[in-house]
Amino acid sequence: MPSRKSRLVRTDGFARVRRLWVVGVLALAGCTMLPPAPSVPVQLSLPPASTGDLANLSRQAVADRPNEASAFLRLSSNEVALEWRLQLIDRATTAIDLQYFIWNDDAAANLLFLRLLGAADRGVRVRLMVDDIFLIGRDQDLAALSDHPNLDIKIYNPGRIRDSTLGSLGEFLLNFRQLNRRMHNKMLVADNRVGIIGGRNIGNAYFGLDEDYNFRDLDVIVTGPVVEEISDAFDDYWNHEMAYPVEAIPHESSEESRVLLRERSEEVVQEHLGELASFRAERPAASEDIVRLVSQMQFGEAHFMQDDPVPIRGQEMRLVDMLRFVSGHVTEDMVIITPYFIPRSSMLEGLTGLVSRGVSVRLLTGSLASNNHTLAHAHYKKYRRRILEAGIELFEYRHLPSPRQRELADTAPVTSKFISLHTKAIVTDRDKCFVGSLNLDPRAVEINTENGLYIESEQFCGELSEQAERMMAPANAWRVYLDEKDRMRWTSAEGTRTSQPARSRWQRVQDFFYRWIPIEGQL
Repeated sequence: MPSRKSRLVRTDGFARVRRLWVVGVLALAGCTMLPPAPSVPVQLSLPPASTGDLANLSRQAVADRPNEASAFLRLSSNEVALEWRLQLIDRATTAIDLQYFIWNDDAAANLLFLRLLGAADRGVRVRLMVDDIFLIGRDQDLAALSDHPNLDIKIYNPGRIRDSTLGSLGEFLLNFRQLNRRMHNKMLVADNRVGIIGGRNIGNAYFGLDEDYNFRDLDVIVTGPVVEEISDAFDDYWNHEMAYPVEAIPHESSEESRVLLRERSEEVVQEHLGELASFRAERPAASEDIVRLVSQMQFGEAHFMQDDPVPIRGQEMRLVDMLRFVSGHVTEDMVIITPYFIPRSSMLEGLTGLVSRGVSVRLLTGSLASNNHTLAHAHYKKYRRRILEAGIELFEYRHLPSPRQRELADTAPVTSKFISLHTKAIVTDRDKCFVGSLNLDPRAVEINTENGLYIESEQFCGELSEQAERMMAPANAWRVYLDEKDRMRWTSAEGTRTSQPARSRWQRVQDFFYRWIPIEGQL
C-alpha cells in the first residue's frame, strides 16, 4: 500500500498576491469581509476512550484477532445508518469528530444536531467540520454555537464575502481555482473507538426521510486499529489553514441565541415526529445493540485513504491514484458502483486494459430516471457506447427498484417518489474493496477532496460483491447492451427498451440540452 498522505504544498507567491488583490477590490466595493483566521493552537484527537460502551464494543469486536485486524459492518439501510449515528453520539464519553460536505437544515440534520448538543452538554468534546459551499446565510448561527465550551465548528475553504450574493459571485470568479475546490469528505468518529465512513451526507434523503426521493447509499461502521488512522486524517484537516474557525466570525456572544437555536431545532424535530418515529429518543442502558453489532461484524485489514487538504494544486498523489494502484493488481473480477460516471480517457483506457487481460469489469451507475443530477447524466451518456465497446458490462439503477431495495432506501412511514443511486464502492477479486465518498467524475477525481476505507477481507468484500449483484439484478437495474445491429438497448424485469428510461418527458428534454453545456470538467 502506498502512503495515504502526500505532502502539503503551500500556495505560491503569485497566488497569495492575487488573493490579496481580490480581497482588496471587493473590500473597496463595500462588502463585509470575513476576517483573517486567527492563529490557533494545533488540536489533536483525544486518546481512545478506556471506558464506556464504545470502548467495550471495540475490545469485544477485535478480541483474539491479529493486531492489524479491524472489524466492519455494512450500513446499507438508510434507517440503520441514522440509528447508528445516533447510537455513537449518544454513547460517546470523551469525543466526537465529524466531517461532512453537506449538513442540511431538515428533520434528520436537526435530530443529529440536537444529539450532538446533548453530548456537548454532558462534557463530550465535539468537533464538527463542514464544507462552506452550502452554508451561506448561516454564519451567525454557527458562530453562536461555537461559544459552547465543548462544541467547536470549522468551515472548509470559506469565501470571504458573506453578506452579498453579487460580491460572493465576484470573489468566486476572481478566485476560482481555490474556491472551486470543495471538501467532499464524510466521516464520524466517536471516542476514537468507532467510526462511520461512506457516501452519506447529513440530510433527509440520505436517511430515507425525503418524500421526493431517497438515496440507495452505503456506509461502513468500523472499529479496530484503523480508527486511529481515521482520527489522524481528521486532524490533518482540522489543523489546516483552509479550516476556518467559526468562532472568528464577528458575532455577539449570547446564551439566548443558543437557546433559540436549540428551540428551533426541537420544533423542526417535533414537526416531523411521524417520520422520526423509529428513532428512539433515549439509548437503552443495556448493551444488547452492541452485542448484536459485534456478532454481525466481519474482519480484515483496513487503511484509511484521503486527499490532503492542499489549497489549489501540487498533490503528488490523489486518492484516485491510490485506487489505481489497487486496481492494477486485480486478476479476475472488478465491480464498480458509482452514481455519477464521467470517465477521463485514462480511466477508460485503464478499464479497457483490464478487460483485455481477461478481467471481468462490471459497472453500475444511475439511469436517467434514478439520477438526481440530470446535468451529470447528460454528460455521462456520451460515454455509454465507448464503455460497451470496451467490453465493460454496464448496468443502470432503476428509479423504482424491487420492494427490498426500497426498504433499504425508504424509512417507514416515508415512501418516496423514486430512489436515486448514491453508493460509491469498488470491489476487486471479491477480497479487496473500497467504500467512501469518491464518485468517478472529473470533480471528484481532479478537484474536490475525498476519503474512504480500503479493506482487505474475503468475507466483507465478498458480501459487498453479492450486494452489488443484487443491485444489478433485472428487478433493480437496466442492463445496457448493443444488439446484433449495434443499437443500444436497455433490458430489465420490466422488458426491453429502445431508449433510456426517464421519469418524465421534461427530464428527457433537459437531458438532451444539458449535454451541450460545456462544463463536463466541473461535474
